[in-house]
Amino acid sequence: MGAPKNRMLWTGVRAARQAGDALTEAFFDRGDPATVEVDVEDIDRWIEERVIAVIDGEFPDHNVVSEESRPEFAVQPRWIIDPLDGSDNLKNGIPHFAISIAFQGAGSPDIGIVYHVPSDTMYTAVEGEGAYANGRPLSTSDTADVSESVVVTGFDPATMRASDFQHFQSLLAETRGVRRFGSAASELSMVAAGQFDAFFERMLSMWDTAAGTMIVEEAGGKVTRVDLVNDNNEMILASNEELHQDLIVLISSKAKSKQ
Repeated sequence: MGAPKNRMLWTGVRAARQAGDALTEAFFDRGDPATVEVDVEDIDRWIEERVIAVIDGEFPDHNVVSEESRPEFAVQPRWIIDPLDGSDNLKNGIPHFAISIAFQGAGSPDIGIVYHVPSDTMYTAVEGEGAYANGRPLSTSDTADVSESVVVTGFDPATMRASDFQHFQSLLAETRGVRRFGSAASELSMVAAGQFDAFFERMLSMWDTAAGTMIVEEAGGKVTRVDLVNDNNEMILASNEELHQDLIVLISSKAKSKQ
């Protein structure tokens, strides 16, 4: 067998697969996950250790940014890891969570990997080469009317303040439906697959979005990021190309009209 075409992609997929298999064996092969006592922070670190071990074994000189333990401002080339996106879902036996791994290269193509463990779906994207789910090419939906769109979102405590919640009220009023499932990386990947027309969330960290947003863009979608003042978080709107500008106008105009 020859060398893999993209060593970074191969390494990231292998890391996600090994960590996901270990997670499945430890919890889901033991019966109903809802009956298993889960310490989410311990699981996060446990998965992170397995992912980083694979990456360090192949690229010991690369930097790693991780939700659990490593610095956010490491320079490229770097790997950005969310070891368990959707930890509350896992804790409650809800089959919707993922391992998210992104690579940002200095002179090498960027890579996004989201492994949705319960469905055994490996979403991948390489800069300039498209997006895939288990090897099947992805493309965003062709919905062109906001009133026909289905949006997936997430809430945080700051979002529930009156001035911020107007973003979500506008989506509730003008779209066909808004869903909330609790794993940003997974839901961004589902936008890339055309299952949702758009994703919107107000307060996310780089490890929540680095892989998923790239998968959306490589599937033909568009992503708008707004850095939040005095915070390391950002607001993300990701959608198919046809809806994107109309959704930006909807969110911004309705928010302003309520202030």
